[in-house]
Formats: sequence, structure tokens, C-alpha cells
Amino acid sequence: MFIAAARARKLILYNFQLIGYEPDEAAWLSIRMGVKRDLQARRLRPNAPIPSRRNPLRYVGAMLRETGSIFRAIGSFLHDGAWTSSGGSFRLAEELGFDLVQEATDRLKADGDFRFLEVGGGWAGLKTSASPNARDIAGLARHFGEVLGQTAFLHFTNLTRWHTELPNGITEHPYVTAAGLAVVDAQGVAPGSISILYSQAAAYFETDIASFISSASALLRPGGLLIFNIPPAKVVAVMNCARKRGLTLGKWRDLGGMNGIVVAFEKRVSLPKALFVEWPSQGPVGANHCQLEERRSHASN
Repeated sequence: MFIAAARARKLILYNFQLIGYEPDEAAWLSIRMGVKRDLQARRLRPNAPIPSRRNPLRYVGAMLRETGSIFRAIGSFLHDGAWTSSGGSFRLAEELGFDLVQEATDRLKADGDFRFLEVGGGWAGLKTSASPNARDIAGLARHFGEVLGQTAFLHFTNLTRWHTELPNGITEHPYVTAAGLAVVDAQGVAPGSISILYSQAAAYFETDIASFISSASALLRPGGLLIFNIPPAKVVAVMNCARKRGLTLGKWRDLGGMNGIVVAFEKRVSLPKALFVEWPSQGPVGANHCQLEERRSHASN
């Protein structure tokens, strides 16, 4: 795992260099931890719940059941243990009342083409048996059928490479962080082309939220939908940066715990000269915080 982690970090840095981005110390520490979680999660069954290492016996027991190796189970303590191996899920969107399959269908019909991007898709539902409900990328792929790869395109990012082969029309972008999302432009995802951009966890752990929102907004087409979750402490920064990047708050819900607050934004078709987005109970949010974050994040650019 140590060699794989070193290679992943090297490729992530390479992708950062392509877009002229340099993470600060806190961001790089978070990325290193995320890479280890990714590598460990890939060894597990999709959506396998793993207890916290604060309860060593339960943790080792679960890892032993999943890996079949006591050495791997105990050795995993050297890494940043995964809470679960992500199978990919639209659960957070559903919590806001969105049916992403219907959203995708409507947008394809209205625009003539559809492009979906999930940040941190994990297995993206492609390693599990087919579900009757299309609640992940694999479900979207089955739903679109013959038009997949023609007028419908599905993309997802991961910190490491989770897949060696994928159906036509589905693309994994490995070694991509939420803050470094702009690199997918060089990988065939043009600015202003994404209809729906979704993240279930990657944006939650992103330390440079300003860079993520900026990249996400640039990738979204006018009217495009952005759904992700954030810790409560990041609400002000997110609302402020969203306003500056032409995003309007739609639905939101506080799920509590590690799910945090789920928000849905829509990219405005045209930008007014002055607009304040109001977060309920927080009041109008100004612009200084986002500007400061962006200066810190891109000081070396």
C-alpha cells in the first residue's frame, strides 16, 4: 500500500501542476489521508461499513471479515481507516427530494445531450449487482442504454484508480481531488458542459472549498445543478463563494453527523451586478471570505 500511495500522491501532484494549483500544508495532509482511505476502501466490498478504530476489537473484526487476513486487518491500523468502501449512491440528492434519473432524463430531452460528473464516485455502483432503482452511475448507465456514449456521458473522479475497464460513455478520472477538479478539462470534459455535478463525500472533506466551487461552477452549463454536502463550519464560505461564482441556492437540509448539510445550487444563466445569497438564520453573506480563501489557495499561481 505504501508504494501505491506514493504513486497516487505523485500523480495527484502532476494533475495539480497541469492546472497551476499548489495545495497548502493542511490540504496536502488531508489528501495524503484520503489516498490511504481510498486504497484501503478498494480492498473491501462496496458499501461495507467499517467501525471506527476507536473500538479496536470491532474494527479488527470487521476488517478481518472483509479482507480474510489478520495481517491486513491489523496492518490497516497504520493507515487512515475507511468508514465504508463507497459503492456510489445518490442518497444525498434523494434527501433533498431530487430524483437524479428523472433530472437526467429531463435535461437530456431539453438540451439534446447530457453530461454527469460525480466527485469521488468510488465503485460508482459498477461492482455490485444491478438494483431495480437507478441510484448510482451504474443505474444511470442502464437507464440511458443505447444513447450512453452518444448523447449521454457519465464521469466520476477518485483519488486513486478504482476501475480498469468501463463501458463506453463512462469515464473515471483518477488522481483528482475536489479542489483540483479543473484538470478534467484537459481530460475531455469541456467547461460549461456538465448538466449535473454531484459529490457525496469528497467535497465534505475538501479543505480548499473555494477552489472546488470555482472549478465546479466553470464546468457547469447554465442552469446546471450542483449537489454536495459540507460541515456546518463551512456554510459561510460556501454560500459566499457560490454567490461569487454565479450559483443560486435552491434546496438545503441539515442531516447532522458526518453527513453535514446538503446543499443544491443552480448555475445562473446570467449574472446580476449585485446579488446576496441569504443562508437561513445566518443573514446575508459578504464577499471577503471567499476572496481571502482564493488568495490563500492560489497565492503561488
